[in-house]
Amino acid sequence: MFEWLEKELATIKTRKFHIVDGPISDANRTLVEGSEMGVPDSYKAFVVRFGNAQLYRMTGGHAISVFAVPRDATTEGGEPLLCFGYASHYAYFKESLWRPDRRECPVFEWSKDDGLHQTAKGFRAWLNRNRRTARANFTSAAWQRILAGPVPFAPHELRIIEARKRFRWRKVGVTGEGDIEIEVHNASTMVLPYLSIGVQTPRFNGGVWIDVEAIAPGSTRIVAKDCYKELASPEEVELFAKPDPEPEDRDRYWEFKRVAGKDVAD
Repeated sequence: MFEWLEKELATIKTRKFHIVDGPISDANRTLVEGSEMGVPDSYKAFVVRFGNAQLYRMTGGHAISVFAVPRDATTEGGEPLLCFGYASHYAYFKESLWRPDRRECPVFEWSKDDGLHQTAKGFRAWLNRNRRTARANFTSAAWQRILAGPVPFAPHELRIIEARKRFRWRKVGVTGEGDIEIEVHNASTMVLPYLSIGVQTPRFNGGVWIDVEAIAPGSTRIVAKDCYKELASPEEVELFAKPDPEPEDRDRYWEFKRVAGKDVAD
């Protein structure tokens, strides 16, 4: 049923391009297949084979998400919905439209302009439409690079990774404009252009890039940074260390950008 995804998982060497949990346990499979929850068989089959899935990694994240366990939601009028995934908009099944004798169930999405409206005849149609849209974003050359996998880190990139481990930082205050004040100490022997850190709020996780070009080895400065102040209050924001980058993460870690006149030399 999802041979295209099986094939891509088998051939793509860019490890994080598709992220899937993998087949669920036999016990959970029995629970899913026997569940009377208002979801179609095609969705159940996907969950049994792949579990939670994030597909087609883009610069801003994965283009498609499928949740192994649908999330309860309601319309503005209180009608029950099941949120099963995301691709530009959250996608829902209406429990009232599901029938045990039907193999599919209409998919609805919500947008600011149209409200809740039907966008696909069923889960397979929704997934196929969005995977074609995602695939079309990649040129033939870009797709070949994804198939081949990322180029390993060069020696100077490995030095950058070691340097970023030696930066120390902490949240110390808030500016009058609502930016977070972050005290940064450069305990490395290099100048980096930026330092990538994670941002967590009660509603979402994200990341920001702190400008640290002016922080010489051995020195400390306070840097002010907008950490989603339009979406969360400074008091809600928590900062956390991002994991070390892997070769396919180059475009997501600004540490790899060049510093004018201060290339990555120890």
